[in-house]
Amino acid sequence: MSTWGAWLQKWRAGGDRASGETSGDGLLDLFSVQALYDRYGRAIYARAAADAAFSAAISDMVATIQENLRQKGPRVAKLLTDKTGLTFYLLGHTHTVLASLLDASVRPDSLSPASADPDFAAIRLGALFHLAFDGGLLQLPAHGGAPRSAR
Repeated sequence: MSTWGAWLQKWRAGGDRASGETSGDGLLDLFSVQALYDRYGRAIYARAAADAAFSAAISDMVATIQENLRQKGPRVAKLLTDKTGLTFYLLGHTHTVLASLLDASVRPDSLSPASADPDFAAIRLGALFHLAFDGGLLQLPAHGGAPRSAR
């Protein structure tokens, strides 16, 4: 059985009771910024370290997101400092990235941003990771090494 199939069965059952996990938040766990970082973070940060243009694109995306939140007023801008709000905000961004990728794959002639930019997902995930580090959802280990999720 695929990893996806095993996860889906576990989610339908309400968690992994053998490990004490009974969370119904399976989808939150699957698409959380921590899970995405654990899977893609090292590759994105390695590429950003080696490619100044890619790193700048991530920084520009972070600045755009932060400015958009500030323009919507103090209640919305607070999302950047509230861990729960930030978690759900980043989950919404993840959904947007996935929706654009799906649109591009199902309708290649669509006007989806992912259709025009092969780095669409990597840049947006890099920006989400940056915001997650700033908001305390991801953290650097105390004794050096690679960044890791703050679960």
